[in-house]
Amino acid sequence: MISVKYYEDFLKLEVFNLEDAQKIVGSIENAKVLLNSYVKKGLVKRVRRDLYSAVNLENREAPADRYLIGSKINESTYLAYHSAFEVHGLSHQVSFVVYVASDNKISDFEFEGVLYKYVGQGINEGVTRYRLNEKVKVTSLERTVVDSMDRPDYCGGPHELDEILKICSALNETKLLKYLKAYDKKVLYKKAGYFLERHQETLGITEGFLSVIEKKTGSMKKYLSDEALNGNGVFVNRWGLIVPKTFEVKDDIFV
Repeated sequence: MISVKYYEDFLKLEVFNLEDAQKIVGSIENAKVLLNSYVKKGLVKRVRRDLYSAVNLENREAPADRYLIGSKINESTYLAYHSAFEVHGLSHQVSFVVYVASDNKISDFEFEGVLYKYVGQGINEGVTRYRLNEKVKVTSLERTVVDSMDRPDYCGGPHELDEILKICSALNETKLLKYLKAYDKKVLYKKAGYFLERHQETLGITEGFLSVIEKKTGSMKKYLSDEALNGNGVFVNRWGLIVPKTFEVKDDIFV
C-alpha cells in the first residue's frame, strides 16, 4: 500500500531529486522503489534521471513551474538569459525554452512541452534567489542584461533584447561594469555601449559611464548579429558596430 504521507511530503517539495527523496524515506534503495511505484501510479512524474515532480491528483498535472524545475536540475543550476528576464517580469515574447547555466554540463531535455537548454558555466558572479520563491536561482537583472548582450541568440535575438530594454528599470552602472569586466570582450563592450546609449535615459545610464565603455571597444568593426551581414547593416561609428537596418539608426552609414 502506498504511503500517502510520503506523497504529501513530495507535493510540498514540488520538484525533488533522489537525495531529497532519501531524506524523506530513509534510504536510497527504499526511495528508488517508492519513486518507481509513484511514477507508475501517476503520483509523481519523472522529469529526467533522478529529478521528479509531484502530481496534483485533482488534475493529474505537475504543479511545479518551469523555473523551479530549471533551478533543481543540479545543485549549481540557475536560470539565465531570456528565462531570467521572464522571472524578472521583462519578457516580451513567449518562450518554450528554459535557459539554464551550471558548473556541470547538462544534456538538453524536454518535459511537458518545454525544452531545458544548457548554456554553459557562465561567469562566477551575479546569481541570486527569486524574491517570490527562494527555491528559484536566477541571474540578477544587470547580469542578465550583460549576458544577453553577449549572446542575444539566447534572448530571442537582438530585437527581443531591444524590446526588453525599452521596459527595463534603471540599471546599476557599478554592477554592469563588474560583469562586463568579468567577460572582458571588446565586442561585448561595443554591444553594451550601443544598447545602453540607445536606452540611456530610461536605463539611467550616464554619459561618463558610456565614455568608460567606449575606451574598451577597440578599433575593429564588429557585427551585432548575422542579420547585419550582406548589406543589411548600419554602421554606428561611436561603437564600431554594424547593426541591422531594422534598428533604424539615424545619420549613419549603410554597409
